[in-house]
Amino acid sequence: MIEPMKQELSTPETNLSKENGAILVITLVLVLVITLAVLALMYLTRNDVLISSNMAVQSAAQEATDQGVTAANTSLQTLPDWPEITSPGSWYLPLPTNANGPTRPTVPPASFWSSCTGTTCASIPIQYGSFNFNVQYVMYPAGALATQVGGNEQNQTGTGPGVQSIRYYVVYVHTSRTNGGGLGVTVQAILRKVQ
Repeated sequence: MIEPMKQELSTPETNLSKENGAILVITLVLVLVITLAVLALMYLTRNDVLISSNMAVQSAAQEATDQGVTAANTSLQTLPDWPEITSPGSWYLPLPTNANGPTRPTVPPASFWSSCTGTTCASIPIQYGSFNFNVQYVMYPAGALATQVGGNEQNQTGTGPGVQSIRYYVVYVHTSRTNGGGLGVTVQAILRKVQ
């Protein structure tokens, strides 16, 4: 004898009671995913703001350094004679020397700039936007007649009508924030004086 199969009909009430736990788990997973996405967005936004701020300071420091090179050039060009003759002040130094005699000027170390108080270099405050910088510079002769520094002829002199005397100078310009924050930037430039 074959027994008839018993089928249990599911009612909507029995299905809902089985699915209540699944809806809760799915909702919690979605809330977790949305929370992680919001946290990631906040982290990336904060980093973008820091990067933008650093780029603004870097750009302002470059502009301040350019103004320092311009100030050094103005100081050189307004001299009535060569700096070696007129002895213009603290911002002009003779060529460094060692046991063998005069040597090429080199980039001053950080300790030089931190102790520079206007007696060994020129110091000018520069404000660029909301940033305040202390720009310092020091200048050296680039070398003797016809010496080469980095492929640039350093001195050209001559006599006769229409001949101009030209001398080249190495200037180091250091820029740092007045509040001491951030790193200082030092650049080297070659300036020319024509008489």
